[in-house]
Amino acid sequence: MITVYYKSGDAQWKYELEESEHEYIIKNVLEDNPDLTEMFDDSLEILRDISAMDEDEMDEEDEIDQTIAVAYIWHYFNHLAEGDDRIEGDIVLIEEDDGSGVTVLPADALGDEEDDEAAK
Repeated sequence: MITVYYKSGDAQWKYELEESEHEYIIKNVLEDNPDLTEMFDDSLEILRDISAMDEDEMDEEDEIDQTIAVAYIWHYFNHLAEGDDRIEGDIVLIEEDDGSGVTVLPADALGDEEDDEAAK
């Protein structure tokens, strides 16, 4: 199971995807030879737009877009990113309050921060 956590203002959600579904989506996405940077930017934009929607506003196309965006972003940080940008495992996306960007963290880092706070 792959998991992407997303937080934007008051909206926050957890999206889980079976590994087999993730592999199927990524295989199909990469077969189209997309511009990887553009795909990354588009995926973040999709998640921003969907996070602003109420669940009852989402239609099937929105759900498909969200699934592809989540799969691609997880794949990007686990397989395509280099150096310090590489993340192993689940990820957390936190949109900056001023809309200036998104902070990306490994999901394990949140547990470490919570442990640090509890120790104080």
